[in-house]
Amino acid sequence: MEEILGGPIERERGVPGTRPGEGDKVRYVAFQEPHRPSDTFRNVTRAVKPPLPKRGGVVLEGCIVTLADGLRFYALSFHGDLEGWQRQVEEGARMLGLVSACIEADVLHLSDGRSVPLGACTIELD
Repeated sequence: MEEILGGPIERERGVPGTRPGEGDKVRYVAFQEPHRPSDTFRNVTRAVKPPLPKRGGVVLEGCIVTLADGLRFYALSFHGDLEGWQRQVEEGARMLGLVSACIEADVLHLSDGRSVPLGACTIELD
C-alpha cells in the first residue's frame, strides 16, 4: 500500500488545526449537553443566510476539546472558499451565542478574548 500512496501510511491523527497549513481550514465551536456536536454543527453552518462561502464544504471532525472550566468545543474543517467558511462558522456561532475558536501555535484562541494552551485542555479523538 505504501508504494501506491508514495510513502508511509500515517496512523496517528493529530488535533485538527495543529499541523502546518491547517490553521485556516479548521474552527472550533462550543457546545453544551444535552446538545450534540452534530446538532450544533448544523445550526452554526446554516445560521447565516444567504451562505457566505461561494464553493467548497464543511465537515464535522471527530475531535472534542474540553477546557479546564468544562467548556467543550467540537472541531470542524472546511475546504474551497476558506475565508467564506471561516466567516460562515464564526458569524453563525456568534448569532447563536456560542464561543468559537481557532488554533495557532498550539494555543486555542477563543472568540471571547481568552487564549488557552492546548496542553491545558483535554482532547478526545475518535
